[in-house]
Amino acid sequence: MNIVRDDLKRLRLPIALAVISVVLGAVCLIASGNYLDAAREARTASRQGRLAAQERVSKVSEEERDIRENLTYYEQMRAHGMVGVQNRLDWIETIARIKNTRKLYEIKYSIEAQKPLDYPGIVSVQNADAEFVVSRMKLDMMLLHEDDLLGFLDDLRQEGKAHVTVKRCMVQRLGAVTALQPRLRAECLVDLVSLKVPGPA
Repeated sequence: MNIVRDDLKRLRLPIALAVISVVLGAVCLIASGNYLDAAREARTASRQGRLAAQERVSKVSEEERDIRENLTYYEQMRAHGMVGVQNRLDWIETIARIKNTRKLYEIKYSIEAQKPLDYPGIVSVQNADAEFVVSRMKLDMMLLHEDDLLGFLDDLRQEGKAHVTVKRCMVQRLGAVTALQPRLRAECLVDLVSLKVPGPA
């Protein structure tokens, strides 16, 4: 089939339109690809922003919960007299009361002055509004049996004027004794931990 010059003249316009259509199609295809990429980036950024906002809200909620729990624990400590300066006279009276109630034998003890708590993981903060402090108590007790020691320590904890931590206890059997004499001697090191807060100005 031969194409004559007149046919080429007639096809010039449709060929030009076809070329323009192809070019426009390519431009639209490229533009739509760019638009799709931009939309995906916007969606990713929006998702990341939403996740970051949710994380912030979650963190605030967690901090609020921690504060509420700490305030509850603080109130419990305050109600039990575990906040403030420890009164040695209170401890003397408490030990005497436990000794008389349980009908215990001789109890010798000494209570050191309060000092900042030095347990592993506890960091003392300079100029803090409150700090954990400890008074170390050395106990020397004569016992009829081991339950006397366990009962004494349990009563000491029940008093609640401090968090009682037994650091060390050595119990040794005494020599030949009669039925109503102490059979054991206990030497213990006990920490009385409390929270020290500054008094009113």
